[in-house]
Amino acid sequence: MTGWEKVGALTALYVIGMLWANWLMVRRVRGAVAARAAWTAADFDGCFTELDPRVAPAVRETLVPYYGAGVVPRPEDTLRRFLKLDRAEVEDVALDAGARLGLSTAVERDALLVADLPDVAALVRYLGERARPS
Repeated sequence: MTGWEKVGALTALYVIGMLWANWLMVRRVRGAVAARAAWTAADFDGCFTELDPRVAPAVRETLVPYYGAGVVPRPEDTLRRFLKLDRAEVEDVALDAGARLGLSTAVERDALLVADLPDVAALVRYLGERARPS
């Protein structure tokens, strides 16, 4: 085998490998979209019936840019691993949702600096506690 034949063979193997990996990823995404197609905003809101009814919709509306139009968050979606948010972004999401609920921004900023919220459900419950009248 000459040098150019080796380069051609390795390039062909690389292209085939990339196409295979992309096809597997496309199938995984299609499966996830199909699994979430039945999940509605009412299902999400129904998971948090013990909280103020304004909290879950406020969090849902705040998370729309991270999920895309038509995709409803699930309570078990992790903020760091699934949504790829760092701590500052989690704080910003919490502040935005808090602003939608009419919570005081200055007080909430101090409180959010110590909060470590692992998933969407924790975010909703955290804001539900903050929105509870004193």
